[in-house]
Amino acid sequence: MTPNNTNASGAKENSSTAQVKTVDNDMQEYIDSRRIVISPVKNYSNYRRVNIAALGPKKEVIGSSIRSSQILASNAKELEAYFPSIVGLSPNNPDFVTAVKTWLNNIQIIVNDSNLELNISFIYKAKKYYDLIKEKEDAINREYEKVDRSNIASLKKALNRKIESLNTLESSKCEYGRPENVVEYLIYRHCLLYNDVAKDIAVINSDPTIRFYIKDEAKEAEKTKKLIIQKTKAMKNFVELGNSRTKFNSVYVAICVYNGYDLSQYLSKEDSEKDAIVMDFVNNNPDKFNKFIEDKHTALKADIETLIAAGELRRSDFNQQIALPDGTFVGANMNDAIAWFENPDNKEVRTVLENKLKLL
Repeated sequence: MTPNNTNASGAKENSSTAQVKTVDNDMQEYIDSRRIVISPVKNYSNYRRVNIAALGPKKEVIGSSIRSSQILASNAKELEAYFPSIVGLSPNNPDFVTAVKTWLNNIQIIVNDSNLELNISFIYKAKKYYDLIKEKEDAINREYEKVDRSNIASLKKALNRKIESLNTLESSKCEYGRPENVVEYLIYRHCLLYNDVAKDIAVINSDPTIRFYIKDEAKEAEKTKKLIIQKTKAMKNFVELGNSRTKFNSVYVAICVYNGYDLSQYLSKEDSEKDAIVMDFVNNNPDKFNKFIEDKHTALKADIETLIAAGELRRSDFNQQIALPDGTFVGANMNDAIAWFENPDNKEVRTVLENKLKLL
């Protein structure tokens, strides 16, 4: 079934906005106005590129999916809330579930070179329910943002976890309200579970089976704004870092460890090479660079990592445990090691290690 409000021009998604629909403060409905855009991935063959005028716009189809159908049909509360108006049967009709599955198994939406806009606005029974869902959604997004985006394998795993969490959250919303446009909302839910639709543009080039992607332009604009703020802050921090070569070297060690570099080799690089490595990191990971600057333990962590690289401390090959060369336990991980170094009872050993650092 094709959504009613397909917009060939591909309107931008609005940021979530709430509107009061009734006057009663206790029972007022709360509208979370949202629109998303499904866009085709334009991976044209050379033949189509040459003959684009004669062949016309390429048509792609968002079809059904066994996985999506099974998941969307598994929540009885959602079926009873959303599908009676779609299939024309009441939930107590013996043919109701069959009709729902038939509808889901026959989804077919043609998407040409233009975009498919979906209205996924949700009308909550009260604002407190919106706040509840929004808090959970923000937590899911924050968890996903922690992943290393340069590692595609890790990114895909994290994205799958995010999709599962979002679907679980969306499936609970029927208890708190209703979609403004039920059909378009369900198509969105289907696209969320549909493998051919990328939920993050970062994975498009790593998977040739992806034919569409969800454009969340409002969120992307917000990310760009935050990135500019982080980059401006990082550049200021980088300039100030030049005033202290000691602090610079601590941050440099943190960057090397973060990137998985062999510290024993990278510590011996010329200052100009170190500057280039740090500058590159500032440009590509401004938020992480700022965190290194703000971390009060960056210098101590750098000392510990340098001692490990020099063999004056040892980190287990099988876990994060750190010990002295004679086997004396220092900590189960870096945080424990920091506590060990800051413990006055270990002052004498720390002094010895610090003297060795000076020689390094």
